[in-house]
Amino acid sequence: MGVFRTVSPRAGFGGEAIVARVEDGRLTGIAADPKDRFTRGLLTRFARRYPQRVYAEERLLEPMRRVGDIGSGDFEPISWNEALDEIANALRRAGEEHDPRAVLHYIGRGREGILPSPLMLLLGLTGGYSTVHGDLCNAAGREAARLTFGSLLHHPPEDLVHAKNIVLWGKNPVVTHPHLIPFLKEAREAGAQLLCIDPIRTETAEFCDEHVAPRPGTDGFLANAIGHVLIASGLFDEEFVGKHVSGFDEYKELVRHYEPKKAEAVCGVEEHVVTALAKRLASARPGNFQVGYGVQRYRNGGQTIRAIAALQAILGNIGISGGGFDFFNQGAFVARPYPFSYATPPRVRQLGAVSRFGRVVLGADDPPVKVALIESGNPMTQNPFASATHYALARLDFVCVVDQFLTDTARRAHIVLPATSMFEELDLVAGPWDGVLRLRPKCLESPGKVRSLRAVGAALAQRLDLPTDQFSIPREEMLDRILPAGLSVNRLRKQPFARHKPDFVPFGDGKFKTPSGRVELKSEMAEVSWRVDPLPYYAPPRESVENDPERFKRYPLHLITPKSADRFLSQWAHDPAFKSKQATFVRLNPEDARSRGLENGDSVRVFNDRGDAKLPLRIDAGVPEGIAVIPQGRWIAKDGFSVNVLTHDDITDMGYGAIFFDCLVQAEKIAQADKGSSA
Repeated sequence: MGVFRTVSPRAGFGGEAIVARVEDGRLTGIAADPKDRFTRGLLTRFARRYPQRVYAEERLLEPMRRVGDIGSGDFEPISWNEALDEIANALRRAGEEHDPRAVLHYIGRGREGILPSPLMLLLGLTGGYSTVHGDLCNAAGREAARLTFGSLLHHPPEDLVHAKNIVLWGKNPVVTHPHLIPFLKEAREAGAQLLCIDPIRTETAEFCDEHVAPRPGTDGFLANAIGHVLIASGLFDEEFVGKHVSGFDEYKELVRHYEPKKAEAVCGVEEHVVTALAKRLASARPGNFQVGYGVQRYRNGGQTIRAIAALQAILGNIGISGGGFDFFNQGAFVARPYPFSYATPPRVRQLGAVSRFGRVVLGADDPPVKVALIESGNPMTQNPFASATHYALARLDFVCVVDQFLTDTARRAHIVLPATSMFEELDLVAGPWDGVLRLRPKCLESPGKVRSLRAVGAALAQRLDLPTDQFSIPREEMLDRILPAGLSVNRLRKQPFARHKPDFVPFGDGKFKTPSGRVELKSEMAEVSWRVDPLPYYAPPRESVENDPERFKRYPLHLITPKSADRFLSQWAHDPAFKSKQATFVRLNPEDARSRGLENGDSVRVFNDRGDAKLPLRIDAGVPEGIAVIPQGRWIAKDGFSVNVLTHDDITDMGYGAIFFDCLVQAEKIAQADKGSSA
């Protein structure tokens, strides 16, 4: 029997330290790593199911060729030689008839390792390729925090015990980040008050001491209104502002216009609640802000994050124990660029933002995209405006998808290659919450005819008469090459690398890597780089009554698409344990249901001019009026719909992020004769 300390990237926000038990070459059990200071013996629902995932009946174990219509799921097994020959021929044809950049490489978040993709290295050897930039998860927030503080750093979770106030702003860790909950409980036992700010009453709102529910996309206005009260009442930290804040006078003038009474009209939060909230934040310090990704999934997302971050600066909650603005932690991202070499310098063409995947692929010219290699992602389900993604994939001459399962994207491929699992290849995982770099060792041999992508890259390079040297370098050597001095795979086998100790305080030295060397409430770089106001000015969401009253008349419900307990992004759709655990509903407020003649359990069509989704109704008083809630991560093939048939592919105001939550819809009852699944 073998026991392996490893790390799961599918534990929500951050890595989950686990122990894998292997008997006779087979994964037989998963346990939480009792030695890990963050996991603390807690095992998530996903990790428990890894043995079932590795040996799932639906797992792909050999190459497959589509023989039916696109999206049909009608595939036949083929040999590796046949699959590799078809892929190589498609790459060669695209380069000869057009240009190497007629080939698109797309990689999602399914791997979470730090080694470069072998397919990307292969395409670099051909002289060029196309790709997309930005991020679907947190791009706007990361850029906003960087502009404000200069670095993306978290307080260690152990430091929460020193906080008097903890604000979970747009964050639902009960579902998305269970390893944070024990630290929140300890902080509460030590006297901290927990406040949840979220448009809907989530599981975390139930867990907290208080819940404030602004209208979707108005968090930036609420933050500026709180700033108004803090400054007007003299409740800000004048000493910290004087020493460490740039642009305060201009910020003061900005928030002068955000009176609490206006916040009541814009945000739906009563004037007295805004005032009381500001005074509470000022009276119980230090205070920590835990900020979720949903807050910045609107077109105004970057400015919203800057407005929330500004509160922590003027409250003096930066650079002290128990304080902090915790959004994304780059503490573990210590890798150097891998020193690979190309036969000829690659010409990498950025087609556009990843959230506009379908649009930019369809619109590419000189050369047009003809071939796509897609790995570790499911853009058909996960990217906004699914109809455009479908048409883009359908138009291509050749699509190859690498995955463990026949996802909605894989069903639109010509060739699907079976992917290794996280237990079958050595890599490292950098946690974006705990800031820890952990080894993910090889625990198993791959089942069936599954091959590593390095083997695939080598075989394709050989067929294309390209150098194969890089694909033969042992993975441990590759990792050692990109690790900084003092770190090695061998050292990480013994102990994970945590750059910061439990008593680390970000910015405790008062130094900020911004142009001014201070916290920047006014950022000239924001204006230069993103053409937004240098101050955290509030703009209404793209789809709102203020911005588009005609659309609001037709689609008066604001759609929110949160994560749920039975999916990690779009993963685990194959697992019957999760499918049976939680049926998928659209949730509406009782008054919204009544006004539409809807009752609990009715079949409902949720729609806008981009598409529709058909699913049962759950009436929920925890959803405010004017909001529809549908969880993300569903597959068309498994669940009958994807919520991203409804979402818009516009981008955030900075960072090239996605605006999943910036979306208006309408809901209506489905007549018995019209019942059916959306595609």
